[in-house]
Amino acid sequence: MTERGDQIQKLLGSLAKHADLIAQAFDGAISGGDKQRNVGIEALFALSILTPFDEDEYRLNPRLREFLADYFASYQAFQALRRVTGTMRQAREQWSELRRLKTSGIARDAARLHAAFDESVVEIAYSIEHNLSMLHSLLSTQYGNVDDLSSKLSQNRYYARQVAQFLADVESIDAFVERVGDEAIASGMLEVRQMVSRRLGAKRFAWTSQIKDAQAVISKRLFEAKLMEERLQRLSRFALWLTRHRTVDGWELPVDERIDAALVRPQATKVRPQPDVSDTDPVVWDAMIAAASRVPPKAATKHQGPVAGPQMMLDGDEEPVAEVLTPEQIAVERLAAEVCRSDMPTSLLAWKADQSELSHLSDETWLMFSSMQLKGMKYQVDFMSELGLEAFPINDAFFDIHVRRPHSLAAPTPLPA
Repeated sequence: MTERGDQIQKLLGSLAKHADLIAQAFDGAISGGDKQRNVGIEALFALSILTPFDEDEYRLNPRLREFLADYFASYQAFQALRRVTGTMRQAREQWSELRRLKTSGIARDAARLHAAFDESVVEIAYSIEHNLSMLHSLLSTQYGNVDDLSSKLSQNRYYARQVAQFLADVESIDAFVERVGDEAIASGMLEVRQMVSRRLGAKRFAWTSQIKDAQAVISKRLFEAKLMEERLQRLSRFALWLTRHRTVDGWELPVDERIDAALVRPQATKVRPQPDVSDTDPVVWDAMIAAASRVPPKAATKHQGPVAGPQMMLDGDEEPVAEVLTPEQIAVERLAAEVCRSDMPTSLLAWKADQSELSHLSDETWLMFSSMQLKGMKYQVDFMSELGLEAFPINDAFFDIHVRRPHSLAAPTPLPA
């Protein structure tokens, strides 16, 4: 065993030998007494386990107290979370010096700096885990280290600010891990990059998620506390109103056995039964049957005959009015008959030129009217246009329309009379 290991073993032996004094010092200050107690206090004082607090009073070393408090999850009120920014700055300086020693070839000091840098990384991870453990303990016990409600609410607001700073510290780990990883690759120290990524980078998202969960719980409790304060204010205002208006609804009397029963008038609470119709219990079932039997039967309604509708008077003396066709409609009928007898397409403009009764119509009006009529009668209508006039035409231009009889019709379909 090394010399340091032997010293650690002796230190732990002293702790075990004087465990009763350490347990008392964890609860508060201790003082001397008999000879054996004084010898134990002197031994612990020599090992810096106890520190002088006042005249003949000693307290436990704060670092040892913190270790025991973490082990037993016993935290003081308003105990601050550990900040990792200081340890992170320390790790950055150690890493810079480690790179310089590695480049200079000073192997012994480089090994010492490597061990120190490793301890700093472990300290960062431990501080974060310690903060998360403390938050979980405080939130699960609803700040059981105090009993007063206002003190609990004050701690809730205090830790809301602490958690915001803690979250910012944890999120800054990404930049530290990325910088150390890049510089470790450039310096040929891949084991350092793996160590930092495994101990910090891989756990950052899990830490951030737990911190945000704690934030959500604290924020919810702050909101509930605000609602409770509003309810308490309304309740206090109502109590004040009742105090000032004592005769509004009787007298306020102290409720004890000395009050005469005649002064307290009981008031029955009106209850309307709401039976469950799906309940198959025999008692409930029989009660529902008895209640249904007391319902009077439904009165029979008289059968009513069919209701006669309103009477209408029909006058059959009027003769149907015959529709008079216009010259244009008559011309379309003649054109349809000629198209049906011909196997060749018929030009609408050429056919119009031979009809004197259509001379008052313009060519455009005749083309639009006749083509729509013939198309509605299922005739084949083809628009004649000149190809290649425009590369990208907006409207299709045509100069004539050719009509052919439909394949399914052997005779023209007459217009309605």
